[in-house]
Amino acid sequence: MKKILKYGYFSVVHILAAVAVFLIFTALAVKFKWTNNSGAIDENNRYFSQMADKYDDELKMDPANIEKKEFEFFQKLAIVAKYKPTDAKSISQAYYISKNPIVGLRMIDAFSIMMKKNQDFQDEIASVKKGKDPLSIYEWSNYQVWKDFCKIVRNDRFAIDSVSRLTGVESRLIVMCMVGEQVRMFNSGREKFKKYVLPFNRIMLPTNRGYGVTGILEHTALRIENTIFNKKSEFYAGDYFQNCINVNDSFPELVNDTIKAHKLKTIQRLIQRGDHYYSYLYTAFLLRQYQAHWERNGFTLENRPEILGSLFNLGYQKSKPKKNPVAGGSTFDVGGKDYTFGGLCFEFYYSGQLQDLFPITGRAFIPVKELEKKNQEWIASIKKKVEEEAKKKEEEEELKLKANSEQESGK
Repeated sequence: MKKILKYGYFSVVHILAAVAVFLIFTALAVKFKWTNNSGAIDENNRYFSQMADKYDDELKMDPANIEKKEFEFFQKLAIVAKYKPTDAKSISQAYYISKNPIVGLRMIDAFSIMMKKNQDFQDEIASVKKGKDPLSIYEWSNYQVWKDFCKIVRNDRFAIDSVSRLTGVESRLIVMCMVGEQVRMFNSGREKFKKYVLPFNRIMLPTNRGYGVTGILEHTALRIENTIFNKKSEFYAGDYFQNCINVNDSFPELVNDTIKAHKLKTIQRLIQRGDHYYSYLYTAFLLRQYQAHWERNGFTLENRPEILGSLFNLGYQKSKPKKNPVAGGSTFDVGGKDYTFGGLCFEFYYSGQLQDLFPITGRAFIPVKELEKKNQEWIASIKKKVEEEAKKKEEEEELKLKANSEQESGK
């Protein structure tokens, strides 16, 4: 028993001593860095350093250069997508979150490091011309005059969106018709554009292109109004639209000429100075009426901007619902290239131009029942205003008759 206790005791002592020695050695090893690895320099360290210094100054670049960097980014992103679509998607998402092309370019540079052994990829990336503005495939959008036009259209966003919400016609379709009407004024001298489009806040005098910024002809405007209330018309779009317009609105104070057509309230609404709301409203009504006509015959114009544009240009008589309609319309030259009205509308609609303000929504025409529910209060306010104006006019006529009667009695 004594031996067992003796050997047990010494065993415990030796174990504790061994643990103590191990702990002391470990502490010394840590202190004197005996366990540290010698380490290694990453084989891509040179590329990392180059990338870190590449955009230092450009992180604080002038806003005027942002657009050029965006062009460079998208050109390179297209090359990345060609080789690795998954990574291109990730880079694209990062760019749209940050709204900074430098972030996107840094990610592409990082991707390029991983692809440094792929010479084809490196050659394509190196071929991107930095700082150069690439031209769009849509030639009309490359003119400076188009950029000026876009600035002007932005000022009308509220009016366009209001009409879109009220009528259920996609705002891009409304703008599309205006683009078709105004772009055909572009020419080599651009004199017509300077005369009619740049002074956007002035009355558009009647021409063979009609009235207002969308160039609606007089007889077309009158028929649009008539169709709104004519339930027997094949273009009738529904009772809802009768409450979307105040047909008593007139602006005689804006007319300072003797043109007979300007005495019509309809035309006065279209040529208001500085306010193009009615131009957009009548455009939306017309598109809505075409859609109603085609739906009534078992077809739809939901995804046919070129047909809607052609019909807007050609008129009611050309609306013939069928399975395979043909796009066209009036022809014109812009910068030496021939266009048709419908073809130009198609190009604009899918071009991506002005999409930040007027995007493709996938819903060209919102159903009437949805509009009735959505715009119930708005429609009620329009109806109330019409009734108040009618009552006011009636009271004024009564006072006028009374004054005339008293005048006759005095005689």
